[in-house]
Amino acid sequence: MSRKGIIEVRPELDPRERELPLAKYYDLPLYELAPRERELIERGCPADPAKAILPENWLDLLQPEGYQELEYGYCHMPDGTGYIAVYTTYPRCTPKMLAWYFRWLNIPPKSQPVGPMGYDNIKYKIWNPADHVGHGFINGKDKQDGIWTVESLDLGAGEAKTYTIRHAINLREFGLTEEKEQELKAAGCFVDCAYETFHTMDAEHKQLGGMHLCLTLSRQSPLGYMEKCSREWIGYGVRDGKIVKDDTTPDYMFSDAYLKKVITHSTVEAQQLGVFLADLYEEYHELPDDAD
Repeated sequence: MSRKGIIEVRPELDPRERELPLAKYYDLPLYELAPRERELIERGCPADPAKAILPENWLDLLQPEGYQELEYGYCHMPDGTGYIAVYTTYPRCTPKMLAWYFRWLNIPPKSQPVGPMGYDNIKYKIWNPADHVGHGFINGKDKQDGIWTVESLDLGAGEAKTYTIRHAINLREFGLTEEKEQELKAAGCFVDCAYETFHTMDAEHKQLGGMHLCLTLSRQSPLGYMEKCSREWIGYGVRDGKIVKDDTTPDYMFSDAYLKKVITHSTVEAQQLGVFLADLYEEYHELPDDAD
């Protein structure tokens, strides 16, 4: 807990947020990329797209054990889209804890104040103080109608915040068999999947161009602690119940600069959650979801 963080100055919490017990997690040093992670991004990328999982084969990621050829890095796919693979470990954590967190963070504490942007949720801010503002169920109760997010991706460098919606996907409708689902459950795996769309920050939240298809597998590693294997297909999404290439995705999302930014942000927030998730779970998992 005493190590130096990646950011020295982070956004100030509202004084009323500062009084919430969760504020102690906000003050933790933010994870900094390890030298090997930096080397893989700067010298190992763009990676060979032949090692990537094609979007139509995305369920190949869902294995209780074993690894893909490309577990960490980004590449440009032959069809012009982008691909990101992130591998992280979570000592002291379990997939059960992660499943709890991804539901719990969408319900703000009952004493959560509304800030200038109107999207504040300290539960999301503690995950990545440099970039995160808010996260929540669109319908206020579950992910059926989507999950909204307000964040940036630049680790506090000043980029404008964006409003995205994560749309839930039922993998049984996309080829996951009952047998495979039971195999994953028996192995204690947690699977999170969605496709993201981008929207204006005003009250209407009109949809902008761009889709990202996301799939994450969390499981126990051979060493006994949790590992998370994530994939993101930039320029792919879901339309009319099918995985499709999205021609509205802007070109900048396929650039090296953007792909580096996304993989860096994703790595930092994933490893940061591993720092405090076990303690957070112990403190809050038996309390009401809106407990302060």
